[in-house]
Amino acid sequence: MMNSQTPKLILLVASNQERRTNTAQRLVGAGVSVLVADCAQAAMVIVRSHRPTVVILDEEFITSSDIREDLIKAGLHSDTPFIALVSSAKLRPGTNLPHGILSYPLSDVGINSIMTIQPMISQKSAGSDLTDSVARHTSLLYALPHEYRTPLTDIIGQSSYLHGHALEVTPAEIREVSGEVLSAARRLLRVTDNFLMYAQIETLVENPLHIERMRQFKTIEPGSIVYDTATYVAELHHRRKDLTISLDVDGVPVSMLERHLNKVTCELLDNALYFSPAGSPVTLTANPQKSKVVFSISDHGIGMKEQELRQIGAYRQFRRQVQEQQGVGLGLVIAKRLVEIHGGTFDIQSTYGVGTNITFTVPRAA
Repeated sequence: MMNSQTPKLILLVASNQERRTNTAQRLVGAGVSVLVADCAQAAMVIVRSHRPTVVILDEEFITSSDIREDLIKAGLHSDTPFIALVSSAKLRPGTNLPHGILSYPLSDVGINSIMTIQPMISQKSAGSDLTDSVARHTSLLYALPHEYRTPLTDIIGQSSYLHGHALEVTPAEIREVSGEVLSAARRLLRVTDNFLMYAQIETLVENPLHIERMRQFKTIEPGSIVYDTATYVAELHHRRKDLTISLDVDGVPVSMLERHLNKVTCELLDNALYFSPAGSPVTLTANPQKSKVVFSISDHGIGMKEQELRQIGAYRQFRRQVQEQQGVGLGLVIAKRLVEIHGGTFDIQSTYGVGTNITFTVPRAA
């Protein structure tokens, strides 16, 4: 059982899967909350959404202070203790980690020493993190009723019309009104699915072992998944002619579940088509690199302001009074989180009134 001095959250960075898994299991078994990363880039992704109070670096990362500087730039508090995980009792020359060492594999003594580490995060910083967390969840709760109310209002209104004029409406009117009911019901289903997926993701990111297992899955032919999803979404918007697809990924498997790749593509392309005028070009590309596949979706739509880019999240619905989004903000954060969970990166470049380009990467599978 953890005592009052136990660090709240440990970030473990180790590229060797066996060392990473064994160390994480030992810590979790002792009642410590652990997030794991296999590289510096994955660690940076984690600290953007979490605030670990202690960082443990495997021996391959401890000869340079670059990773510490990178994590601080990504949002880690500068006073966070860094601990080295080494196979021998001595640190290597040039090590710049003053807070201590642990021997691998972890012993009971080593775990007990971790328990005594006092988090060095200031009360002001901790209070700020708590305030941000409360604000996110409060805003999300306020958004929920509106997201459900909009399609439900359409369904009730159109159904009431049919019910009250059952003996008067023509077959053509029935077809038109029922089509609007069907469209609203599909929007409602999408909003429901997105909120459920968001809740699942938030639960998943707290369990590093689940993330580890998820990253073992792969999509053998990502090109076909992305192409089929893209054409389907474009046809729903009646804009297939506006969409240009260039996918150079035949026979290049990626480390992502098929349904997650489908979801990311669907949400991002739906945004691009929804927020750009009919007749304007939308481009989807995929190109392999040495260790990853780079996907890009660009449009010439309304774009986003700098403040909006900084506030991307499920709890933000930008310019709702100007253009109804109906869950699109939530879809964007879901796409971002799914990419990061699978070890990829997510970048948005947008100019207000000009357009948006979203680039995300997914690791190539062995």
